[in-house]
Amino acid sequence: MTIALAAAMLAACSEDVLEERVSEKNEAAAGSLLQVRTRGTDDATVSYPVQVYVFQGEGSGGSEAECLAVQTIGDAGQALNIALTEGTYSVYAVGGASSSDFTLPAKDEATPSTVIALKEGRTLTDLMAASATATLVDGGSNTVTLGLQRKTMLIQDITISKIPSAATAVSVTIAPLWQSLTIGGTYSTEGQTTTIALTKQEDGRTWKNNAGSVFLLPPRSQPASISVNITVGGVTKTYTYSCSDRLEAGYKININGTYTEAVGVSLTGTITGATWLGVRTISFDFDESGSSASDNTDNNSGDDNNDNPDNFPAVGDTYQGCYVLAVSTIDETSAELTLLSPNEQAATTASDADAALATLGAVGISDWAVPTKAQMQLVEAKLLTDDASLAGQSYLYRKSSGGLGYRTLGADESAWPTASPSGSYRLRPVAAVSVTKE
Repeated sequence: MTIALAAAMLAACSEDVLEERVSEKNEAAAGSLLQVRTRGTDDATVSYPVQVYVFQGEGSGGSEAECLAVQTIGDAGQALNIALTEGTYSVYAVGGASSSDFTLPAKDEATPSTVIALKEGRTLTDLMAASATATLVDGGSNTVTLGLQRKTMLIQDITISKIPSAATAVSVTIAPLWQSLTIGGTYSTEGQTTTIALTKQEDGRTWKNNAGSVFLLPPRSQPASISVNITVGGVTKTYTYSCSDRLEAGYKININGTYTEAVGVSLTGTITGATWLGVRTISFDFDESGSSASDNTDNNSGDDNNDNPDNFPAVGDTYQGCYVLAVSTIDETSAELTLLSPNEQAATTASDADAALATLGAVGISDWAVPTKAQMQLVEAKLLTDDASLAGQSYLYRKSSGGLGYRTLGADESAWPTASPSGSYRLRPVAAVSVTKE
């Protein structure tokens, strides 16, 4: 059947392509003309350049389909006319795939299932795809309008707030994603992940994707997982959420997260449409039960070793990678834990100690402090139990007057020097955390 569409009917929604290039195979015998036009669906703007592939035969063509023509629509001001012989053809278009970013198949190696591969070091662009079938009669012409559909989603804005000030890196990982698109518009190469690095903002506790928006192909399977990775003191802790709402091509995605000590990370996400596909809102939480730790040290696993989840952590347990020094029950559903950081550092003056606190904390806990005298007694008992060789080492503590003192581990209980520290001492910070249970 010959499809004839008047130019006036296409003016509002089509971009003409004019690049005359006759296939060598059909140059002598070609007696028909195939004109290809493109438009975006849902009023979306077409992503240029558009790579157009024409195959002999109807439908998908399969792996044996012969590619007769490969042409490029550079912009909306061009038109594309292809001279062919009488017959039925399958036409495919991939928008947004430039030769600088992608390895584009040549005519002699192209099939509908051939992958448009992203070049190493390049990032995905706003990929679109379309296909149509055209039948040409001898001496006739056929105009095919390809409605390009967006094949990517856009990670537009990521903001994670109230991150511990000691954090040295924060990123967000989305998985499992498709990696590639084929000429036929299907997805290929499954099981990929993408990690987006965030940048610390001026307030010291908010992290954002300052590098800008990121195009991604959609998840290979649903639900997708969204993870927040936080690094403090060489320890990276990951909070992972299995997203019950679908992440799909055609949507802009904003992720806003807030970190809290008690429950880990609470995130809300907004998927918006603009000229894309509409508006959708998703919300989700991250908590300690859904986290895992990647630890560069031997003494901070990041796991919660409380054997009875129905009770509060006890003295000697590990909570969020920190040793529980003391537990003070507030009521039946809440308690305050005194935690000992797994990290320590040399310090001499009060300013040294304050500066060190920013790097000695553990992921998930904020407001680290120099131990009080009472807390230092608990710290001493813990350290000597773990490693008797620490006897004779001196650790800083905070006096009731506010100044710094030091305690030499294993010394007589009366040996708490009154003189101010005048050398290099060790600092192991503590933190108070409120916990609740149902």
